Parts: sequence; C-alpha cells; structure tokens
Amino acid sequence: MLSIATFNLCNLGADAPPARLAKLGAIAARDLGGPDILAVQEIMAETPPMPDGQVPADLAYQALSAAVVDAGGPRYEFREVPPLLHRDGGMAGANIRVGLLFDPLRVGFPDRGRAGPEDSTGIRLNGGRPSLTLNPGRIAPLHPAFAGDGPHHWAPSRKTLAAEFELRGQRLFVIVCHFKSMRSLTRREEDYAKKQRHAQAEIVYYFAADLLACDPRAAIVVLGDLNDVPGSKTLKILKGDLFHNLLEDLPRGQGYTRRHGGRPQALDHILVSPALRLGAAAHIPHVNSDAGPGKPEPASDHDPVLARLPVCVNLDA
Repeated sequence: MLSIATFNLCNLGADAPPARLAKLGAIAARDLGGPDILAVQEIMAETPPMPDGQVPADLAYQALSAAVVDAGGPRYEFREVPPLLHRDGGMAGANIRVGLLFDPLRVGFPDRGRAGPEDSTGIRLNGGRPSLTLNPGRIAPLHPAFAGDGPHHWAPSRKTLAAEFELRGQRLFVIVCHFKSMRSLTRREEDYAKKQRHAQAEIVYYFAADLLACDPRAAIVVLGDLNDVPGSKTLKILKGDLFHNLLEDLPRGQGYTRRHGGRPQALDHILVSPALRLGAAAHIPHVNSDAGPGKPEPASDHDPVLARLPVCVNLDA
C-alpha cells in the first residue's frame, strides 16, 4: 500500500515558532504515520525574490522536514515550482504555494526539465504510457482562472502542481491543488470566486482526463484544499465521470477538515482514478479542527487527510 496525505499548513514559513513546527512534525510523523507522499498547501516565503523574480521556499520545506525527523518520521525530500513575487494570491507578501514532500526510500521522483512559474507541463507518450513533459510542473499557470482576469473579476490564485512518481516500475501521477479562496465580502464577490473555482476544476479535470485517455489504467491522485464541499459544483466538475472522492466513503459526521463559525466543513479532498479506487481508504485525524477551550493551540486551521492506496511501493530502494 502507498500512503499519501494532503495538508494545508496555514501560511507556514521558515520562521515559524519552534513549538508550531514541532506540532506539525508530530502530526506528519505520528498522526499520519509518516506518509510516503505529503502534499502541502500554504508554504510561504517572504524573502527577497531571486534575480528572475521567483521566490523559493527551500528554508520552509527544510524546517518542516527537520521537524518530521525530530518527531520520528522519515527524512523527506521536497519539490515545488516557486511562484513569481506577488503572483499567486493568498496573504499579502507571503507568496504561498503548493508543494510536495516525499520519502525517497519509498518512492522515486524522476526529475524532468526545469519548469519555471509560467511554464505549463504537458503529457507525452513514453513506451506507450503517459509521462509529464516537465516533472514537477504547473498546469496552465497562465490561464485566467489561475493568473487572474479583470473582466471576470478573478484574482491571481495558487497554481496547480503536477508530479510523476515511480513505484517499482509503476507510475503515479499526483496533482496538488489549492483553489480560489471562499473568502468574500459580498454575494457578488462570492459568485465570482465560485466561478473561478469552477474554471480551475475544469482545467485540472481535463488534464487528468487526458492522462486517462492515454492510459485508462493510469494511477492518478488529485488532492488538496479545494475550498469547496462535497456535492458542490466545483467537486462535481473535478470528479466528472472518471474520479472518486475518498471522503465520500467516510462515515457520516467524520468527513470534515476544518470548522467555520463552529460548523464542520470538508474543504480538503483526495480524489483517485479508477485504477486506485478498489481498496483505497481515507482517514482524517481531527487534530486541529476539534481544538477548543482547554485544548492546545492548533498547528493549522485545517486537518490533514490521509489515504492508503493499493499501489506497490519500492521497499528495496
């Protein structure tokens, strides 16, 4: 079995308080069992940009990885495509982005090309099977749904990251999302945000569907903070007729990942392609959303979601 998790880290930077880093490391190592792959959202970097305008977050990933090791978890490597300064939305000046951490003793990562923040990865056939032209790479980062668009009243948003892993001769495609925020001041702004999420979901769905068109047995995971709930139009578009949301298999009352005004919400999801559905199962440790009076300060405003998938891992690596 392969373990994979998604976790919104709530604007985590390298300068996070040691106590918060320790909590996050313990969640990854103990509550999630040190997943083979950990997809993260809201990794931030406030450092001055590189000469090319990119803002990498290496120090934040390294701090998180060290915290996981200190808690008894694996020594993760990481991959990302750094954003351009102030181009991906989120908290002002934070330059938040999505990224991937993985255990190199369990899975392989065939790096391919050097994707820039405005480069879009594509799909090519290699030996009759699909692979990514850039690994990792962004999906349509210049599309108005991600880059922003004045006429639609769409703001710049986090870009989606696609990655390809190797697991004992098998390929696993992982697509990490952090769709447009639900935050809005008016009903009109809320409608604009919904339509932007719908457009983002459509782009990601068709990219994943193209992978399946090349290989109907392709192992694909689409996951992240989708900023919408099961049954919403966003999730219906993203699922289409091809993907299954593992949160839908959880017992009633268990499938929430945060609270808004005290009410539970499911905003973080893991969707799988048909090849992974049989035997796949999700689990949500409510380590943050159930925090309250008399309990320790939560490490994030979201719970992680963990999935175990029927994929052979390379234990001999």
